[in-house]
Amino acid sequence: MGAPDEWSGLAQADVPDGYKVVWNPTTKQAEFLSAAEFEVLYGGAAGGGKTDGLLIDALGLDQEGYLNSSYQAIIFRRTFPDLRDIIDRSEEIYHDFCPMAKYDKQEHVWTFYKEDGSPGGKVEFGYIQRDVERYRYRGRAFAYIGWEELTLWPTSKPYDYLMSRCRVPVSSGLKTYVRATSNPDGPGYKWVKDHWGIQTTGEAVNRVVQVTDDVTGKTYERSRRFIPAKVEDNPHIGEDYLITLSGMDDDEKNALRKGLWLPPKIKGAYYAEDVHDARKAGRICKVPYIKSEPVYTFWDLGVSKNGTTAIWVAQFIAGQARWLTCYENYDQPLSHYVTWLNECGYAYGAHYLPHDAQHRRLGQNDVDSWQEMLQELTPNTKVEVVERTDDVYKGISMTRDKFEEVVFDEDKCAEGIAALENYRRIWDAEQQVFRNKPLHDWCSNYADAFRQWGQLESTPSGRRKKFNRKKHQTNHRTV
Repeated sequence: MGAPDEWSGLAQADVPDGYKVVWNPTTKQAEFLSAAEFEVLYGGAAGGGKTDGLLIDALGLDQEGYLNSSYQAIIFRRTFPDLRDIIDRSEEIYHDFCPMAKYDKQEHVWTFYKEDGSPGGKVEFGYIQRDVERYRYRGRAFAYIGWEELTLWPTSKPYDYLMSRCRVPVSSGLKTYVRATSNPDGPGYKWVKDHWGIQTTGEAVNRVVQVTDDVTGKTYERSRRFIPAKVEDNPHIGEDYLITLSGMDDDEKNALRKGLWLPPKIKGAYYAEDVHDARKAGRICKVPYIKSEPVYTFWDLGVSKNGTTAIWVAQFIAGQARWLTCYENYDQPLSHYVTWLNECGYAYGAHYLPHDAQHRRLGQNDVDSWQEMLQELTPNTKVEVVERTDDVYKGISMTRDKFEEVVFDEDKCAEGIAALENYRRIWDAEQQVFRNKPLHDWCSNYADAFRQWGQLESTPSGRRKKFNRKKHQTNHRTV
């Protein structure tokens, strides 16, 4: 392998005697590997060699990071199963590059070694499926942070938070980099496009952004670059893949074949149009907390082992449902969520749980129901159960009927908004139709919790009931 300024045109004939080429970059990959900007996004259309580029770049070849014991790199994907392909590919590349390199399957970390056998740098693989999981990396420090398929993260919170972990001691002499790859689709399409200032046509971007320190008032400049690539830029991909991309529907073809950054159309989505209308009407904005009015919460409970619990938090003022924040976590006791609610500092009027929260667990009649347990943890606030509807679609329809009342806080509700926007029907591949049944994925818990509000103010016949604020008024500031 050559140095970064020698990437372009590298071939076996250019390598000194005794060395061999174990990986040869394409022209676009060479551009990515040579980029000196702090933040670089590489990709656009499919087939540009993004994964290989990120794996090689994480070695820190421009500063021999892999030989420096102070060098620590990490590459993220959204879920652990998503990491399997990139880990498998790393085993093909890294062993050829450094035969003494060792991979720890438990910690998901590569350690590289110098010729004298002493340890050098490390490349780690990590995942952040939910925004809250970003805190697993509190206290960590990385010289290099890479993100594979960045638009799969619905919000920028993990990316922004991990930016604070991109740091090294001055004494190490290392430079820091943040790198990402992505196609122009996925639930995080909008924030990624805005962050890099990418035009719809997907041309290259190279700009400087200003960052102000709120404490000192000092303004700094930071470089940010987007390098587009298409299947034509990768000579290692055969014509069959090009034919596959050309045979996709227009939306997929625009993104994966042409590399256009158009708003993705989520097929079979329940609430996407409603969220679009709310955004267009300016109802996704900053939402202040009004101290004189009570706050209400709506839940979906993760009752199984490792189950996910989601909570929406709202005030009902002037005919609007003003959503202040939302939260989701998994494999946590009810006390964890109560602590979070207390930390929000709101005055709660009532907590609303799904209908099965009043059921006792099978064969455990002496064990409190979820409603009883939450009531014990929040003695100053009424805990109520929302009436069950005949089917999920009816509850979704009730919720959609009230969506014009909705106002979301754009920052604190970002993860929940993305979930609602991507909540969709199951696709029946055999029949080539959408079934009128929701797909259970990362969107489901937030969508189910939100639906409790949609069902609350309706009778079984669909007739509206007025929300009785006096009934639920409380002067207590904690739950």
